[in-house]
Amino acid sequence: FGQNYDYAVTALAGLVTVVNSNYNLNKSLQPLSEGAPVPRHFRNHEYEFYAQDTYHFKPNLTVTYGLRYTLLQPPYETNGTQVAPDQSLDGWFKQRAAAMLQGQAYEPLLSFSLSGQANGKKPYWNWNYNNFAPRLAIAYAPKAEDGWSKRIWGGPGKSSIRAGYGIYYDHFGEGVVNSFDQLGSFGLTTSISNAPGVQTVDGSARFSAINTIPTSSASTSGACPVAPCPLVEAAPSGSFPVTPPSGLASGGYAITWGLDDRMKTPYSHLLDFSITRELPKGFVFEASYVGRFAHHLLQEEDFAMPTDLWDPKSHMDYFTAATLLAKQYRAQVPIQNVQPLAYWEDMYPAAAGSSSTQVGAECGNQGGLCSGLTSGGVPATLTATQAIYDLFAYYTGNETTALEFIDVPGNITANGCYPACATINGQQTPFTFYSPQYSSLYGWNTIGNSSYNAGQFSLRRRMFDGLQFDLNYTYSKSLDIGSNAERINHFQGTGFASQLINSWFPNQQRGPSDFDNAQQFNANWVYQLPVGHGKHFASRASRPLDAVIGGWTVSGLWRWTSGYPFSIGCGICWATNFDTQSLAILDGQRPRTGTFVINGVPNVFSDPSSAINQFRAAFPGESGQRNNLWGPGTFNIDFSVSKTWALAERQALRFSAQAYNLTNTPRFDVGTMQLNQAGNSITSAGSFGNFNSTLSNARVLEFSLRYSF
Repeated sequence: FGQNYDYAVTALAGLVTVVNSNYNLNKSLQPLSEGAPVPRHFRNHEYEFYAQDTYHFKPNLTVTYGLRYTLLQPPYETNGTQVAPDQSLDGWFKQRAAAMLQGQAYEPLLSFSLSGQANGKKPYWNWNYNNFAPRLAIAYAPKAEDGWSKRIWGGPGKSSIRAGYGIYYDHFGEGVVNSFDQLGSFGLTTSISNAPGVQTVDGSARFSAINTIPTSSASTSGACPVAPCPLVEAAPSGSFPVTPPSGLASGGYAITWGLDDRMKTPYSHLLDFSITRELPKGFVFEASYVGRFAHHLLQEEDFAMPTDLWDPKSHMDYFTAATLLAKQYRAQVPIQNVQPLAYWEDMYPAAAGSSSTQVGAECGNQGGLCSGLTSGGVPATLTATQAIYDLFAYYTGNETTALEFIDVPGNITANGCYPACATINGQQTPFTFYSPQYSSLYGWNTIGNSSYNAGQFSLRRRMFDGLQFDLNYTYSKSLDIGSNAERINHFQGTGFASQLINSWFPNQQRGPSDFDNAQQFNANWVYQLPVGHGKHFASRASRPLDAVIGGWTVSGLWRWTSGYPFSIGCGICWATNFDTQSLAILDGQRPRTGTFVINGVPNVFSDPSSAINQFRAAFPGESGQRNNLWGPGTFNIDFSVSKTWALAERQALRFSAQAYNLTNTPRFDVGTMQLNQAGNSITSAGSFGNFNSTLSNARVLEFSLRYSF
């Protein structure tokens, strides 16, 4: 409810809380005029070499083997208008991880310098020289000359057994460079936002005209104690290297884009095994296994997400400690009943001793949790755990904002955290969880993986007695940790959780791929109707009669699939990542899903009012459950009727009538039920599970008449 209310009130009141300032500069750091095109031209060269040989061990046994080599040049900007971080973001991220496991902070500032081959510098990422891809295929035809062998295999040349294996490398890079060029090339293409979490309802700037962007607001902070405070940040200036702003006071703590310089070429292991058997009257049956196991897939990861800081004394991590608090304030445990937790007492001793008046001040100034949780008598002084509990309880579901208060100076006090910073080596230390430059720094890297296993079965009939058709069935499972294509980055995503939410534990999101279909049936057919001159029916028809009833052909396509997977959002759910919301977690019985009409509206749940109560919001550290429910699948029949009249030796007239979605069957699309939007969030009680678009289009009829000469 809270998020839906906030969005509606923000829109109605015309509040402008975030202003993104976008600047394009040349390599000398001279800003381009507004609307001027960015003169950047990227180039890369790709090389592939292949050798293959086939060996016939026997007339019925053939082995084919080969080796492909792929060499992909990292794309570069030909004029040298290219920058990259001075240090490896992959190394920076891993050092943050190593430090947090020791109870330490590692948050050095990142700078950007000119890079790329045109500047005589390193490329965006290193060349991969070991992309060797072996291939092996075996084909065997059983002799089956007599006995049981002949009964099983049908005789010589009637069956075949085939198997294959290969490694395949993806051609990648252009989409990655395009995203970084647009959104993350700090100093060249720079997007700077005002600091998040500062604007208030009372102080925020107001929308006044469609072409007017507010430059300041009345919301103050420790970094700007006297209004007006700037909303639009100035373009970077000076010379390379350029260092993005640090801290709230100077416009740092931004949400932006990064680039991993240690990416590897994505590759897949492909396996297949099939048995084909020819049957009487033109039938062929084939059964196959197909497997694809991919590694180094492109995956978006937040390099700057808050750390899971470890306490060496209590041997507890932040996610565990925050979850223990969350379970209590979600159960409405009064603050005076909250017992000390060693993690908060060890890491935040300076928060202890806060008075009840301070709690009241927090309630008044920041919203607080005076309502409900403090009833029954607030202690005169609070333990460190209770002081942290006070703050986190107010930001239920949005714990990364509460974490910001205890880690980022400038929210309430100019030089300190509220109510205290973490104590590291005996000193209160800000920015132990967050980077002072980035609250979120998403970017592509190659840590993704996926697996696909499928059984495929087909029955084909070649043209025989005027009938030809294929019947195909596939039973499969596709798993990954994200399904976004290379050009769909974090700022252009579909709302599904294909960006990693918890970068420290990426496999939390491993689940069915967005495109996973457990079962698929499809068929195609062509049938020449046996009516007319020389056919089974009316074989002696006169030419005028045959011109009407003879020579008709019907054909069609049919497809049916089981349901597509989808996830449920949890509304206000920035529990783990500052920029990306976690998913909801199924905490009760799995609701029945499909297509149902509830109060005249199509809905994915048979009982949405009950289904919404089966989910809970994610706790700190949890990504939620990805693609753990299935909606409707695809059903479609396309049908065609045609006839050709031969007018002369080289002239013909052809009539055809085609129907697309012949049965006009609607199938609804779970893919457009955006996460945390109306209808697909546990805060959307009134519209939970409502569909808003279809997979299928309405029936279309098409008629044509063609004269050929």
